[in-house]
Amino acid sequence: MPGSALRPAWRRRALQAALAIAAALTAAAPLAAFAQEESARPRHRAERAPQLSVSATAYRDVVQDRITVTLYAERESPQPAGGQTQVSELLGPVIARLKARDGLEVRTSSYRTDPVWQQSRIVGWRTRGSIQVSAPPSEDFNRLIGELAATLNVESVGAWLSREARLAVERELIAEAVAAFRAKADTASRALGFADYTVRDVSVGTPGPVPPEPMPRAMMSRAAAADAARVARAAADGKTTVTVTVSGRVALRP
Repeated sequence: MPGSALRPAWRRRALQAALAIAAALTAAAPLAAFAQEESARPRHRAERAPQLSVSATAYRDVVQDRITVTLYAERESPQPAGGQTQVSELLGPVIARLKARDGLEVRTSSYRTDPVWQQSRIVGWRTRGSIQVSAPPSEDFNRLIGELAATLNVESVGAWLSREARLAVERELIAEAVAAFRAKADTASRALGFADYTVRDVSVGTPGPVPPEPMPRAMMSRAAAADAARVARAAADGKTTVTVTVSGRVALRP
């Protein structure tokens, strides 16, 4: 009887496993040699080239082209409804007058009614309602604010740059910032002993619109009593800075 038939089952299984391992090692040898060869090859020049971070900024001081004035009416009454009626009677005609004019942006805020306390008890109610008027700076707008200040209180005056004007300036500054980015990358690469560079990635950023900056309250209280139009004129003389930043990485080339 052949010897293989006399072998126990566990010996046959061990022999089969050994043969399978040997076959796997034989098949893996070329793959291992290929991987070793690939790792020994030099990487692409752009991947192994040193990289430099570069950032450049362009900015411009721009005259603000919009003025926002906040006016309010305030009344006290024994009951909340009485003060609300009085404030509505004051603001209603003003709002209608403003909305009838071209070139004005008018926004109203909700009324606010607060209790008036005296010796730990409520003695009345104070109601306040406000409106915001925005327009390009002009002498006509200044006169309008002076007329409104005769019946309403001036809370704040702020100058700001419109979205359209900001975008127009940003478009011009992007080209300036990119040129500054390239000039800085060129200077740095040559100073480090490299002949040229390749831009790897780049981003363009802007800080976004700046909210109106109101005049100080102390100045407002004095000027509103004397000449509210002068406050609007002073706010219009202000400037804001528009900034564009270009940043990224460049790969240096010998």
